[in-house]
Amino acid sequence: EVINGEENGAPTSDQKTLTEKKNTTAQDSAAGSSESSKPCAEIAFNPNVFTDFTLGGTQEEIAADEENVKKVSSYLVDVVLPKFIEDLCSLEVSPMDGQTLTEALHAHGVNVRYIGRIANGVKHLPHLWDLCLNEITVRSAKHILKDTLRDIEDHDIGAAVSHFLNCFFGNYLAAGGKAGTNSSNAKTPKKDQSVTKKGQGRGKGKASAKKSLSSYMMVDSSTLWSDIQEFAKAKYEFELPELSRATAKKIPVLRNLCQKVGISVAARRYDFGSASPFETSDILDIRPVIKHSVPVCSEAKDLVEMGKAQLAEG
Repeated sequence: EVINGEENGAPTSDQKTLTEKKNTTAQDSAAGSSESSKPCAEIAFNPNVFTDFTLGGTQEEIAADEENVKKVSSYLVDVVLPKFIEDLCSLEVSPMDGQTLTEALHAHGVNVRYIGRIANGVKHLPHLWDLCLNEITVRSAKHILKDTLRDIEDHDIGAAVSHFLNCFFGNYLAAGGKAGTNSSNAKTPKKDQSVTKKGQGRGKGKASAKKSLSSYMMVDSSTLWSDIQEFAKAKYEFELPELSRATAKKIPVLRNLCQKVGISVAARRYDFGSASPFETSDILDIRPVIKHSVPVCSEAKDLVEMGKAQLAEG
């Protein structure tokens, strides 16, 4: 009698094929695990160069790291920024406000501190020029306002914010027509400037409270805008034109500033033509602004940007 292979327990051709597939899969998974276990590529750039930190390594290694960072900086200035400006001019990138402009800069690997170079490259496009101008103005004012709020008492926050907004949007003049110099507002970014600790300036007694009160109350519109121009030049390497104060769009700038600082103001019609359009009662609340990761659907965002570009092309 002929005994069938299946009855005798011998493997069939289908079983052999299945066994070979399992062996191949096991080999592939083993190869993948061995590749994943390999050490990651070494970071080529040292983020601590050109800082006040004490760097480890020999002088040759430090010099090599500094040279690499210089090359990256040159590539950013000579290649990335001109390409981004070209995309703005061709409407391939079309920011609508300060938030979308910031997102576009970050998407192209450009820090916001280079916005001054971007503004100088789009002078011939009025809508982009105004957008960059307003963003630089708001960001400079934000830093000055935060410096002011750090040096005052909690019960003076409403008065300080309303006074700042009056100087920023109105035509406020100090008592007697003489504007005092506000040392806290005149701060400009310096490399060797020490970091201000949280809560500094609080709990120093009535003398310090009166000093800080008189400090921010002595500032007028011309002094504040002079500080803004000085900060923009130091931080963003941009010369704010003299007409920027008159040409700034009041409502978008106010909204942008309040969002960046966390200020809630009363919803009413403000007379920006007056010397003091804001009152202390208009400042409803001030909340902390926290940067965090927001999940975004990249496909939908790309479709929106594509639609904007097609609408711009007609």
